[in-house]
Amino acid sequence: MKAGSPFSPHILIGSSLMNFFRVVFSLNFSIKAKAVPRLFISFLILLMFTPFRLIEAVLYLFTKKEEVKQPIFIIGHPRSGTTFFHDSLNELDNVVAPRMIDCLFPLLNRSFEFMLVPILEKVLPETRLMDKMKVSWKSPQEEEFGMALMSPYSSVNFLFAPRKSREVLANYVLLSNSRAKARWLSSHWRFARKIQTMNKGKTLVFKSPGNTARIHEILELYPDAKFIHIVRNPQDVIPSTLNLYEKILPEFSLQDESKLDLNAFAFDYYEQVMHKFIATKGQLKKGQLAELKYEDFIQAPIEVLDRIFSEIDVPFSSASLNTFFESRKNFSRNKFNENTALSKEIDERCQEVIKFYNYS
Repeated sequence: MKAGSPFSPHILIGSSLMNFFRVVFSLNFSIKAKAVPRLFISFLILLMFTPFRLIEAVLYLFTKKEEVKQPIFIIGHPRSGTTFFHDSLNELDNVVAPRMIDCLFPLLNRSFEFMLVPILEKVLPETRLMDKMKVSWKSPQEEEFGMALMSPYSSVNFLFAPRKSREVLANYVLLSNSRAKARWLSSHWRFARKIQTMNKGKTLVFKSPGNTARIHEILELYPDAKFIHIVRNPQDVIPSTLNLYEKILPEFSLQDESKLDLNAFAFDYYEQVMHKFIATKGQLKKGQLAELKYEDFIQAPIEVLDRIFSEIDVPFSSASLNTFFESRKNFSRNKFNENTALSKEIDERCQEVIKFYNYS
């Protein structure tokens, strides 16, 4: 949604009334003043959408459901180039990614796209807040946003309640709590099955950074899943991640985001997510995992994709992607001022990844 106005609706307008109140009550009366009018407006819109959600739920109840088979998960820490990779794969005919409309309105997207598209075309910004990449209602989006609007069991809830950042990291990223793990898996299955039912015969491609730490758990749900891991130099990832949080937290947060130590959280998230990935990726069989460096991908995308799809044994034709990569070749990536202290901390705290992927 377009940022800036204290009266613009919150992303929660795509939720259900039950989930809306779950989120609000979970804040324990710590709602920041600027969020109050946004929540009130969002509540009114939610009331207006309620009959349509009920109709969609009934229609979907009687729909023959499709099982999710051999989904592809694009994994990698935030700001590692996963969005660029996700966008490129979405150009292929035999795969489909959840769209922006699916993730912002997961309870209305099947039957009421005709009603939602004009709304999204009006309220969506032309580019993303953090990096100026173009977006539209059809753009591929992280399934975790759709999950967060269907249930409270998603890592995106950190954006709503940054004071709960550690709890969300432990429960809904690392899945260290058995009950939270079961809830997250159920939430993902519900969302994925609906998208698969809407796109019969196509391979689903998911991209949420938290999945980097969830290989073991995802295999419990989708034992035939394929994973494509993108890694990027931590010296680029950490500054970009801090910029990401600084840009999007004021827009999504319902609490005072200034209370969160972004620097500490960014490093803790990086260390724990990447450590768990390195420790668990060995559970994948041959043909289930392919890895690439972001730096290699932007230099020779077609060649890298040819290798990746060969390694995970998925049919792939690069011919249709030449136009896509040609249109992106002049994209200007974020540049950040040199910060010696931050660079030193990255060298110290990200050593496992720096050594493992030869970034030293």
